[in-house]
Amino acid sequence: CHSLIPMGVSCVGVLLESHVSFHTWPDEGVITLDLFTCGSNPLVPTLPVIERLFAVPRRPQSKDEVLDPPAMVWAHKLRGFRSDDTESIHDGSNPLGADLGKLLLDIMDFDMKKEIFSGESTFQRIDVYEVIRPRFRDLLSYRRSLSTDGSYESLHPELYRPDRVLFLDGVMQSSMYGDEPYHEALVHPGMFSHPDPKRVAIIGGGEGATLREVLKHKTVEKAVMVEIDQFLVEQSHLHLPSWSNCSNLVGSADWCVEDKRSEMHYEDALAWFINRYGDGASSSNQPEPFDVIIMDALDPHDSIPFAEALYNNKKFLQSLYNSLSENGVFIMQLGEANSFMDAPDSFSRMKNRMNMLNLMDEVGFESSHVYEEGHAGFLWPWSYIIAFKDFNSRALWYSSVAEFETRIHGRVMPTKDGKSPLKYFDGATMKSYQVPHRVVERVFCRQQPAPKGCESVGFKGKESNTPASSFVVGKSRTGEQAGIGVFAKDAIKKGSVIDGELSTQSIRLEPSTTNLIENHCKSGDLKDACAVEKWMRNYGSKVVAKGTPAYWVESGINTFVNHASSGESNVALQV
Repeated sequence: CHSLIPMGVSCVGVLLESHVSFHTWPDEGVITLDLFTCGSNPLVPTLPVIERLFAVPRRPQSKDEVLDPPAMVWAHKLRGFRSDDTESIHDGSNPLGADLGKLLLDIMDFDMKKEIFSGESTFQRIDVYEVIRPRFRDLLSYRRSLSTDGSYESLHPELYRPDRVLFLDGVMQSSMYGDEPYHEALVHPGMFSHPDPKRVAIIGGGEGATLREVLKHKTVEKAVMVEIDQFLVEQSHLHLPSWSNCSNLVGSADWCVEDKRSEMHYEDALAWFINRYGDGASSSNQPEPFDVIIMDALDPHDSIPFAEALYNNKKFLQSLYNSLSENGVFIMQLGEANSFMDAPDSFSRMKNRMNMLNLMDEVGFESSHVYEEGHAGFLWPWSYIIAFKDFNSRALWYSSVAEFETRIHGRVMPTKDGKSPLKYFDGATMKSYQVPHRVVERVFCRQQPAPKGCESVGFKGKESNTPASSFVVGKSRTGEQAGIGVFAKDAIKKGSVIDGELSTQSIRLEPSTTNLIENHCKSGDLKDACAVEKWMRNYGSKVVAKGTPAYWVESGINTFVNHASSGESNVALQV
């Protein structure tokens, strides 16, 4: 050891390739410690001892002075050279080389970083940490929130709590502040897109949060959760209690797993479904079909054997398809969302995602939709997919904001505190999920060869527009019953847009509106309903893209396009 000028001390101890050193600055109340070993075991378990020995509190200058306890900031790094190969980072062989190390342990600038639990089950390593990231919160505000000084922080302590993060085999799974946005985005878009989900299956979801969200629907009679790791479920209940807390739901249990509607199977989900619903499985062994299946398992970019099997197993996906009711819905998380400059999934580490999407088509799903959520607590927006067994079932997916709000109000379970059990999801949020981000289209269309339809999406800037002044509206001469039509004054170039200025100002009668008009016309209880239906059918274009029929009625001269001929068409609808 050596003394420092004007005060302090610096000490170093060396043993073979390992050493320990510390330096002190008494005036600043700071001590730094460097512990460097050649062993293979992590040094995080030594932190309580280090804190006890070196976190010496400052002496108060007066009897009334109240001092904050010492704060410890630390980083745990792996020594030596490591491969930058993507697969070695995500193969689970060294959790400290994955997210756990790169996003947490390696980083010094956390106001708080505390190990809550670290252990191993038969299947995986489980780590839970409590952290305060100075980018979002700070230690002083947290300490103030624990006081009774009447400050904003003390009155709203829930806004200043440390985040709690779960890692499995070193890969980040979820966080306390991202829990509800992630799991509500995973569960509710699909659940509310089914008219009456009674039986729901959950694949994975060991934290219990997916089950928690499913049980918020009063229509649910049975929620079957198939999770291979019982130890994960139990430890999550102990160290991540809010993830599986159903205590606020009227009639439920405190722990969602113990809700009377929950049915737990601690088994391999692949084998569970294939044995019961796979092609050739005995019908006597098949339970009732499911209305909704939610897969909250490994990320598709995890290059471990089970992830490869999960996303590339046609037998498994076929068994999921077979287990769904005729209007069944399948939902799964798809990992990180694409960025603008990504290569297509088939040529990146997201190849498992592309394989899964292709398999969905092969086994029979008739409609699928990708959507994203940017508040899930990860470093990047997260993507999901919903697939409908029957094309017409997707109609509810495209419901309006008001229709979703009405459906939510009528279906969610009542709560003991009288508040909505949904903290994040609502009709406006659902509206943002209905159409994929443009980045999804751009990355998808980078495949070689380009998929069908990629060259004909939207305006390309090459179409010529023919203004309304080039046309005249008049009586057709094709027959006595002919009506009003649009006639060109001059020759129109093939592929031209007719009256592009007003082509986007159409009246859109959504499926629910169309159905309402038709029902009122049939019942005769609304005087003008049949007149509206006649106008809709005669002057509108029928569109079935949303599952059930909708009508678009053009404005301006486009209202009369192709309504004076014998039924033949020389125009096309630009969608």
